[in-house]
Amino acid sequence: MAELDKQQSAIGNAELAQRFVQFVMMQAQNIFYVLGRIPAQDGRPIPPNLEAAKILIDQLEMVQEKTRGNLSQQESSILGDALKNVRLAFVEASGGTPASMMPKSPLPDFSLEEENDLTEPPARPAEKAKPTATSAAPVSSAKPPVAESENKKKFTKTYG
Repeated sequence: MAELDKQQSAIGNAELAQRFVQFVMMQAQNIFYVLGRIPAQDGRPIPPNLEAAKILIDQLEMVQEKTRGNLSQQESSILGDALKNVRLAFVEASGGTPASMMPKSPLPDFSLEEENDLTEPPARPAEKAKPTATSAAPVSSAKPPVAESENKKKFTKTYG
């Protein structure tokens, strides 16, 4: 009975390893597709979408980081090779510009800390100042301070 459990466990582990490799290969294929390396079904070339490719590469890097120490040597090697290949394809598609030098996304930054989302930004001193007589700007053209501060939020990414 114990031998049967060991055989089933070995088959289950082999199947999981195969699924993991298929997952990594599918992610790499998706990255090559958005980089324009794989043509559309009708044979037309696809223009590279560097922002989407960067997001997918970041996700694959996250998988590598989160699974560190839990993969077999073969799984780790396949994941590492896939990352090397998609990074090289990204640099080639971007004309040699490394991912860290690419422009940031225009999407708003969403904080993971709840306290930042619930508090309003402090008013700037310039907004509190009284308008002077030489000021010719109409009052109705002023933008609300909340929308203005939201446009100035920046997304930063660190690798640690």
